[in-house]
Amino acid sequence: MLVAIGKGIELDIDVTRFNSEVHEHIVRTGLRNLLMDAHASATAKAHPDGYVNKSRELAEKKLASLYAGIIRMQSVGGVAKPTDPVSAVIMRLARMAIQKEKASDIAAAPKEQRLALINRLAADYAQAHDVALRPRAEKIVALENVEVEPLPVKKAGPAAKGKKAA
Repeated sequence: MLVAIGKGIELDIDVTRFNSEVHEHIVRTGLRNLLMDAHASATAKAHPDGYVNKSRELAEKKLASLYAGIIRMQSVGGVAKPTDPVSAVIMRLARMAIQKEKASDIAAAPKEQRLALINRLAADYAQAHDVALRPRAEKIVALENVEVEPLPVKKAGPAAKGKKAA
């Protein structure tokens, strides 16, 4: 496993060489850090009434995303946005489906809440339809990452040039 540790340094780590105690320590420390980062924004200042409950909710959401196979996520409009390309395409496909299926619900929402509603509905749709969307998303990502050869430029011959008036 290649691990970037900062300053441009990457170490190739053979995780099979760790004994069970070291492996457990690494997993515990990693999970603790991921879950602490997930709920760090829920402060007493930001959520005066129930910041501990908000912290638990955010940490449980992060844990659920890890169980679902989503490694890194960024929050956009209060909804977690995956950073891996396949999950990002799944979300793109889910948004398109939601905008067709729920067009009247989205239109009925106040303008300032529409984006958050679309994101929330798309996240739910993506989770519920992951099995159907994933193969298509994988194909799209593969196609988007293919290096395309440019078409050869054809040079104009004498027949292609305009005729001069005599």
